[in-house]
Formats: sequence, C-alpha cells, structure tokens
Amino acid sequence: MTQSIRLKKLLRERHWQKYATFCREYDRVAVALDPDLVGSAPSRGQLHRWLAGDLKGLPYPDHCRILEKMFPGWTAENLFEVISDDVPVTDSAVGQLIQAVSQAFQTPDAHRAEWAPAGSVHDAGEAITLDGAINSSGHDIPNSLHKIAKKLVALARVLRLDANETARLASLAGQVVELEMQVDISISKGGHSRIVYRHELFNMSNQPLARIPRELWFEHTPNRIEISPLEGGSRKVLIQRTHDVPGLAKFACQISPPIQSGETGIISYECTGGQFVSDHYWRQGLPRYTRHVTIMLQHNEVGKLLSYSALEEQLSGSERSVSEDVIWDNDGNDVLLTLTRDYLRPGQSVTIRWDVEHIERSQ
Repeated sequence: MTQSIRLKKLLRERHWQKYATFCREYDRVAVALDPDLVGSAPSRGQLHRWLAGDLKGLPYPDHCRILEKMFPGWTAENLFEVISDDVPVTDSAVGQLIQAVSQAFQTPDAHRAEWAPAGSVHDAGEAITLDGAINSSGHDIPNSLHKIAKKLVALARVLRLDANETARLASLAGQVVELEMQVDISISKGGHSRIVYRHELFNMSNQPLARIPRELWFEHTPNRIEISPLEGGSRKVLIQRTHDVPGLAKFACQISPPIQSGETGIISYECTGGQFVSDHYWRQGLPRYTRHVTIMLQHNEVGKLLSYSALEEQLSGSERSVSEDVIWDNDGNDVLLTLTRDYLRPGQSVTIRWDVEHIERSQ
C-alpha cells in the first residue's frame, strides 16, 4: 500500500501539481489574505521537499495560513499528514458535512444565525469552521444525506466557497436554498416592461422539488399580466396560474423533471404586461434562503438618471439603506441600474427606486 502527503493528493485532485499553477493559486489567495505575501510562494525545491515528506515539522506560519485558505476545511497539520493513496482525500470533509447536514435535518425550522455574510455575525477569530460548527448527530445517516453532503463538497469547489460558506450551507439542510436569483427588468419608452427571472435552486430537503409558488405585482397593468417559461435552464417549466386580479398574478412553476434531494436545478421564465408610469420602483421579496440576488434594470429612452435609492427590509420589519451597493450608468438615453445582495432570509425583501428625466404616461 503506497502512501503520500495529503497536500500532494489535493494538488493532483485540483490539477495544481505544476509549479507555475501552484504559484498562481498561492498568489490568488495571498492577495486577499495579505497583499504583502504575494510572491512568497515556496521555491520549486521547497515545494518538492514538502510533497516528498522531507519536511520536519510544518512550514513557516505565513505558508501555513495561505495553505489553509487554499484548502478550506484542512489544517496545516492535516495537509502534511501521510495518508494511504487508497483513501479518498475528501472523506474527512464529506464525513463532517454529513454530520452537519444530519444535525440541521433534525431541526429544519430552527433559526439559522450563521446564515449571513462572512464577518457580519462572527469576528474573524470566531469564524465558523467545519470542525467547529459540526457535531455528531448520534443517529444513522440515510443515503440521502450522504448525497447532499457530497454535493456540498462539489459546490464548494465549483463556487470556490471557503469553509465558512460551506458550513453555512450545511446548516440549511432540510431547506430548498436559492443559490442565485437573477431578475432582469427591461422597460420601454412607454413604461411597458419585460421581466426575466432565473432561479438556481439547491434542494437540501428530503423530498423532490416539483413546484414553487410565486407572485408578481404591478401598480399599473393596462393589459393582463402574461407569464411564460423560457428555455435555457436545466429544467422545463410549466406555469400554473392560481389567482389573478388587476395588478396581481399568483402562479406556480411546475418543474420537470423535479429537482431531487441533493440536486441543483435552474429554471427561467418571463413576465410582461406590467407598466411603470410615474412611481419607479421594484420590490423583490425573498421566499427562501437566498445566497445571492441580482436585480438588473434597464429603463430605455428616458434621458438621464436623476436619483436612486435601495432598501433592504429586515425580518423585524425595519429597513436599512443599501444604496451604496447600487451600480448605475447612462447609456445614451437609457438608464442602467444593478443591485446585488447576499445571504437573505425568507421574509426579507429588497426595493430599488429611481427617478428619470422623462415621466411616462399610461398608453
């Protein structure tokens, strides 16, 4: 049975074993951790000694800090352990996540205080780590939880999530999580709109996700609100209308095939029929835990942007300004606005308002 340093296996797994590739990834982490450490990667000879197991003790502390950021969930001691080549290197991370998922499944309705942007709940020295946030459930682990935990490991790599974010996602086991919601709003000169939604959903519950209820409201709707599925997602969508009154449409997106437990899926649809007349604002409610939401707005042929504001509603009902997160521009006579928010909870909402030179009238 052959053995090697865990760090060597991790580098092979990520295809970072070439020295130039390793240095590039090392500097990518260093610039975010401490810009003074950029260019401080070990020499080619040092790296060879690390991977050959010739190092006595551990590398210098700065090296250890960067390595631990390059490989979330592993301590420097773990990275320089000698392990069997026959043991999958991700077993430890998967095992920890399985325990976290199991624990969250037992209390799916619990308040998730850790679901917040990094640094907003814990000080840097108290950041949630996989080791610190996870306790054994003391119960048998069903296969569905293994699948969710393994998917979390894969997502962490694809999305480049650190240990903090991965632990936060693990804490939401039992929920359907919105990894990303994108709302594209296009408004014509007369105020008539086309709104395109794109949802990327992660089913961390133990039931297939085949239907999600939604609703849309407009202050002005000279015509019926039309809602149509769009191609381009990973799932087909059928729109089931459940309630219609002037200005309001309640509907459900029927998803085919359903998003199974432990799977991710993308759905997309569009809405037309709403009109922006004199009050220019958009309020977006969040019905589930949402990791990232983007609202992109293009108001065409209205001259210059005169003012804008953005608010985020808290669960308590209070509001706080997030106007500093709005990016705006004028493209000729078109006004462009983009607002992004992270780590929102069910029941929260974000509202963006804007004022332009030309005011539309109902047509």
